Amino acid sequence: MATVSETVDVKVGGGDMQLFTYRSDADGQGGGGKRPGLVVIQEVFGVNDHLKDVAGRFAAEGYVVAVPELFHRSGRGVVVPYDQLQVGFEHRAKMTLEDMAADVSAAVDYLKGDPGVDGAHIGIVGFCFGGMVSYLAAARVSGLSAAAVFYGGGILPRLDAGPDAPRLLDATADAIAVPIISFWGDEDRGIPVAQVEEIVSTLRAKGKDIESTIYPGAGHGFFSDDRDVYNEAAAKDSWPKTLAFFAKHLKG
Repeated sequence: MATVSETVDVKVGGGDMQLFTYRSDADGQGGGGKRPGLVVIQEVFGVNDHLKDVAGRFAAEGYVVAVPELFHRSGRGVVVPYDQLQVGFEHRAKMTLEDMAADVSAAVDYLKGDPGVDGAHIGIVGFCFGGMVSYLAAARVSGLSAAAVFYGGGILPRLDAGPDAPRLLDATADAIAVPIISFWGDEDRGIPVAQVEEIVSTLRAKGKDIESTIYPGAGHGFFSDDRDVYNEAAAKDSWPKTLAFFAKHLKG
């Protein structure tokens, strides 16, 4: 299915944030009726070509997609090369959890205001840093119906963090309000399997709806086919599972 894209500005905290939007070409021709919305959240590398490609793939599956540029506090059009991870961390450090939730809320509000969007069915998906933002939004952003988390770093502190490092899981688990599907690699050096199991068991103990898949031999970032860490088997298995999850909760 052919897709079309447009870039718009929305207001967040008194400033402008770019939203990269994608939809089926049929929508612009008056076809297909209202479609569910989907917010796609970047890795720590910004809204790069890979993320835009992923957003277009979701649009081809029948979603109206909004990709917020979360690093807008650092400037417009910030994209970090894959070999400059520390630079990405520096941009991320400029954001609070409240900033992240506000940015997602602005994207959700934009989708709700689009006449071609079924505003009662909006989901979110994020990768790496964006996976954590997707998890956070499931607890703190209203107007969402489902969330997909790809190797969300920061839900629990890294192993090298100090004993007083904040635990996002403890602060948010009770507030998770939508079903979650999550994907992880058992060779992720930043998110060990024990942490994944703690996240999933904690949420299930609180009665939350969470699906979880851990892929053997996959590391952090396995879905990105632009990077050396790409794991074809894990990427090709997680994609249809994600589509089926969103079809159930956003289209069904």
